[in-house]
Amino acid sequence: MSSKRKTPARTKTTKVPSPLAAPATSAQPPSAVSAPAAVERPSPAAARAAGRARVEAPKAAPPPSRLSREERHRVIAKVAYGYAERAGFRNNPVEDWLNAEREVDARIERLAS
Repeated sequence: MSSKRKTPARTKTTKVPSPLAAPATSAQPPSAVSAPAAVERPSPAAARAAGRARVEAPKAAPPPSRLSREERHRVIAKVAYGYAERAGFRNNPVEDWLNAEREVDARIERLAS
């Protein structure tokens, strides 16, 4: 008999981002992020040529996408359930829902501005 103990295979869990969370800036998972890449500087001749060229203002980013009715409803349901769970399901569910609606709408407004 072998004295080695076999351990179960580890499973990788992934966290689903909230639709109200800020968009991810990197397509790589956090474990795969490498050292920052070196920034290339233009040659002096290119810098002088760019200085003579007309400088364009950066284009405005598109407005953040609005949540669909179904997504908003799902987010409100999660927040309301969290309220009820923290209170031991002793609160009025309608009050929990209305409080969750106010919180989600405030988050949406904050992200939109």
